[in-house]
Amino acid sequence: LIGSLSFFGNPVGLIRGLGDGVSDFVNEPVKGLKRSVEELDPSFVVDGVARGTGSLARHTVGGFADTASLLTETFSKNMAVLTLDRKYAQRRDKAASLRADGGTVTVVEGLESGVVKLLRGVVEGVSGVVRAPMRGAEKRGVEGFAKGIGKGLLGLLVKPVIGLSDAATDVMIGVKGSVEGAGERSQTNPSARLRDQLRPRRAFYGQDRAIRQYELADATAAALMMRTRLATEQYLSHCDMGGRVALMSVRQALIIGEDGQELLVVKFKQIASIEVRRVPGSKEDPQKMVWGVLIFLNKPRNNGSEIEVLTCEEKDIAMELAAQLKRGISLATSEE
Repeated sequence: LIGSLSFFGNPVGLIRGLGDGVSDFVNEPVKGLKRSVEELDPSFVVDGVARGTGSLARHTVGGFADTASLLTETFSKNMAVLTLDRKYAQRRDKAASLRADGGTVTVVEGLESGVVKLLRGVVEGVSGVVRAPMRGAEKRGVEGFAKGIGKGLLGLLVKPVIGLSDAATDVMIGVKGSVEGAGERSQTNPSARLRDQLRPRRAFYGQDRAIRQYELADATAAALMMRTRLATEQYLSHCDMGGRVALMSVRQALIIGEDGQELLVVKFKQIASIEVRRVPGSKEDPQKMVWGVLIFLNKPRNNGSEIEVLTCEEKDIAMELAAQLKRGISLATSEE
C-alpha cells in the first residue's frame, strides 16, 4: 500500500511495469523464433525482437515518466502551501489537471499545458509582489503592508518554481500517454503493425516456397493476399492493373479492386485458354476500345458465362497478366 502512494512516485507500479517489459523482451523473440521455425520465415524472429524491445522501451519510459510526474506533482502541492497564499493555492487546486481529465494525453498536449502553467506561475509570482502588500495594507495597515511585501517576495521566488514543476508534471504525463497509446495501437490493430514495419515480410514463391531476391512489390502483394480468401494458399505472383491488382496463388487468381473488394476469383484448372485482344471499354461507351484478357472457361459458371474479361488500359499490362495466368495454368496442370 505504501509503495503505491503517489507521494513516493508509485514505485510498485514502476516495478510492475518494468517486469512486464522485461517479460515481453524475453518472451516475444521466443514466440517469433518458434513461428519462424514452423513457417520457415526468419522475419517472425525480427518482429518478435522488435515487439519485445518496443514493449520494454514503452514500459521503461512510461514507468519512469509516471513516477517523475507523481513526484513533481507532490512537490508542487507542498510548495503551494509554502507560499502562504491561500487564494493562490485554491486557484491552483481548481485548475484542470491532465491526470484527472482521463483519456490518452500526448506529448504535444502535455507540452502545451506545461507552457501555460509555467507562464501562469511566473505571472502569479510577479503580480503577487504588487497584490500582496496592497491586500495586507487594506486589512492591517502598515503591519499588513510589511507582511504583504514578505509574502509577495516569497511568491516571486516560489510560484515560478511551482509553475516549472507543474509544467514538468504535464510533460511527463504526456510522455506516458504517448508511449502507452502507441503500445495499445500496435496490439489492437494488426494492420497498423503491418504498416509500421520497416518493410513487409519476404515473399516465398510457389508450392515449394522458393526464396528469391527480395522484391518490395511481391512482399506487399503477398501480405495483401494473407487478408483475402487466398490466405491459406502459397503466393505465386501478382500483376498491378492500375486501379486493380491480380493476385496469383498456386491454385487460383483473385482480382482486388481499389477499395479492397474481391471482384473476381477463378481457379486455374477451370481455364481452357487465354487470349489478349482489343475489346469495348464499357457499356456506356462501346466505341472506346481497351485491351482485354479473355479467360475461356472449361465449363460455364452458375450465371451461364463461359468467358471472363479483364480489361487493361495498356497492352503491356494485358500481356503481363496473360503470361502470369498461363504460368498458373501450367503449374496447376503439372500437379495433376
